[in-house]
Amino acid sequence: MRFTPEILRKHAQVLVDKETKHDRGILAAYLRGSLLYGSPLLGGAGDIDLVFIHTSPPDVSNQIKRLTPEIHFDIEHHDQLLYRKPRDLRVDPWLGPAIRDAQPLYDPRHFFDYTQAGVRSNYDYPDNVLARTRPLLEGARQFWLDRQVSAVQEITTELPAFLDALHKTVTAVALLSGPPLPTRRLGINFPDRAAAVGAPGLSLAFSHLLGGVTVSRQTLNTWMEPWQTALNTLQEQHSPVPLLAQRKTYYQAALQAMLESDRPADVIWPLLITWTEVITKLPDQHQLLPPWIRAITVLGFAGKDYQVRLAAFDGFLDTCESLILGELAGSEVDAF
Repeated sequence: MRFTPEILRKHAQVLVDKETKHDRGILAAYLRGSLLYGSPLLGGAGDIDLVFIHTSPPDVSNQIKRLTPEIHFDIEHHDQLLYRKPRDLRVDPWLGPAIRDAQPLYDPRHFFDYTQAGVRSNYDYPDNVLARTRPLLEGARQFWLDRQVSAVQEITTELPAFLDALHKTVTAVALLSGPPLPTRRLGINFPDRAAAVGAPGLSLAFSHLLGGVTVSRQTLNTWMEPWQTALNTLQEQHSPVPLLAQRKTYYQAALQAMLESDRPADVIWPLLITWTEVITKLPDQHQLLPPWIRAITVLGFAGKDYQVRLAAFDGFLDTCESLILGELAGSEVDAF
């Protein structure tokens, strides 16, 4: 069966209708994420992002439900209190864009309608755009400043911190022209987002920061097997199964599609993010470490190479900060 965006939206509505009929504590539900902007499928696999808003604190915060082996519903459960101040949500870098673009699927009391109207009001004002990007840039800058006064940490702690700072920086740029980029598509779509704000060179700089400029397709392919072993181990070691392990097919299909494309280096971001997360969740599984360490060493996240990488990140962050401030200053002039 061919799953078009229209068909996937219908499946989302069916699930929402079923859940709201059985759970009277659901106040509202909405569709968010990739399906709003086209097909969420990559390599034949994808997800449908839903949010259920509850009248009281929900029992679970995240949930995966299968539509097919390759397609799942990625469901978040929120307490209605999270939505009590729409103006605050408007400047949240994650919830703000999600609510602005969301498609309500259940909202009999117009609770979400009211929230969405508050978020959309003055959403694109320069002050509000700056408010969404500022905490991301400040968090990234704090990471770099900490490395100037303290020693680099052990690699299983250091690399997640570096990737988090890089993610915040890239997301701040992406927010100038759209919503945050999902993990699987960040490498694919960031060049377009950078070009949209007149800074196409940022995509190459991003690739350099990941060490992806000189890594061959063959080398990237050799990392797939230990990556899969790591996710299998995560699935076996935990009950209930962590969300990351439940999404293995979702990531595996996308990674394989990227490796077979004309831009195989796009695979590095989702591969590195997910592989590193598994390693940090399984500190006692020492057999998983060697292939991961070899991979991040090839990418330049070890020894003196990492010190060079930190200096390059400082320059990248400076450029992104200047770009964002310049873009917003120009917007203020245009508005005047």
